[in-house]
Amino acid sequence: MKTLQELRAFCEGYRLKAFYADGIEMCNTDEWVVWGGYDINFAGHEYSGHAKSHIDLYVDAYKAGWTDSIGEPIHSFTVYGETE
Repeated sequence: MKTLQELRAFCEGYRLKAFYADGIEMCNTDEWVVWGGYDINFAGHEYSGHAKSHIDLYVDAYKAGWTDSIGEPIHSFTVYGETE
């Protein structure tokens, strides 16, 4: 499993790629990605009150491969976009 620092870096890169390269409205994001031993849920502010602006993403990271019950996330944090 990747470290928290590596996870944060991946999530920051994911937000930048999604917003700038793909033109995705971050507020409508609700996606799952498997990376580095984690099942990662990215949520924009339409899906999470923790994402305060339209370019923020809230992250819940779970141990990859859960089956019966997702349980509590291992890590949760917000990846903030630049302010205008």
